[in-house]
Amino acid sequence: MLHKRLEPFLSRKRVAIAEACVIGLVSGLAAVLLKQGVEFLTRWRTTTPLPLWLALPMIGLVGGWLSGWLVERLAPEASGSGIPQVKAALGFARIPLNLRVALVKLVSTLLALGSGLSLGRQGPTVQIGAGLAAQLSRWVPTSPEYRRQLISAGAAAGLAAGFNAPIAGVLFVVEELLQDFSDLTLGSAILASFIGAVVSRLLGGQGLNLVMVTRPISLSIYDLPFLVILGLLAGLLGSLFRTGIFGSLAFFRQFKRLGLPGRIGLAGLITGLVGVFLPVAALDNTGLQEFLVTGSAGWKLVAIAFAIKFLLTLLAYGSGAAGGIFAPSLVLGAALGCLVSF
Repeated sequence: MLHKRLEPFLSRKRVAIAEACVIGLVSGLAAVLLKQGVEFLTRWRTTTPLPLWLALPMIGLVGGWLSGWLVERLAPEASGSGIPQVKAALGFARIPLNLRVALVKLVSTLLALGSGLSLGRQGPTVQIGAGLAAQLSRWVPTSPEYRRQLISAGAAAGLAAGFNAPIAGVLFVVEELLQDFSDLTLGSAILASFIGAVVSRLLGGQGLNLVMVTRPISLSIYDLPFLVILGLLAGLLGSLFRTGIFGSLAFFRQFKRLGLPGRIGLAGLITGLVGVFLPVAALDNTGLQEFLVTGSAGWKLVAIAFAIKFLLTLLAYGSGAAGGIFAPSLVLGAALGCLVSF
């Protein structure tokens, strides 16, 4: 009798709605924790009473080493951006994706980005959200196919919370992860992404007031050649960036004796040393983006910032550090556009 009374409330769609809400909530909380933690460590790193010539390299070395140690000892699958691991898990590959991986990814990314490595937090939030969703699917037993939908909803919520862009989270799942347009997949991804983005905005101090800051833009037909040039340069440099990623991975494979902690620590040390001589390199993605948007820097400084960001991103990613290349790629694109505008 009790089972029959509860049956309407335990239908597949009702359970999916409840799980999507929980996934969006926890993914949003994790994204906020990562964002605020990185911001706190970045402020502490650049305002420490120690002289910067000592603080930046030392923090880069120690923070990078600790980040690599956590990944190597507790969850080797938490290295890198995390998106390839999520795609492998969705393809039924035997790769761990659970609460342990999500927590290690969160802490290791926090240490890597907080120590100055030129990587982004949006890629890791995808794996964190997917890991939390995968763990939920174990606590609430379900079919392998429905588990894939929960994992994709967690990935969408993580991306939406990381970028404050729920539509992008849904499109990412549909186009990149599952290529599935079913009602259950879309519904779970939309709901989880929306809740994740709302939680991120509310707890991140932005609120729900979506006031758009408009700036006067005057484009004419005479600007089209410059836009074509920008597109061509972006394509060429994007290809060079991809080649550099593979080259950096091959370069760090020569240092296997250092282990993952040593390789990430080395990348952090080099990044800190560069930041001592070129302070623009010590800025995180948000700070460098604001530096470019203000338009107060000359083209030479913007060119230096672009080149340094390009190389340090390759260095950090090749070391195996936990972090993504979404945000660095956007900053590089902004710097390239700024250069073309001169």
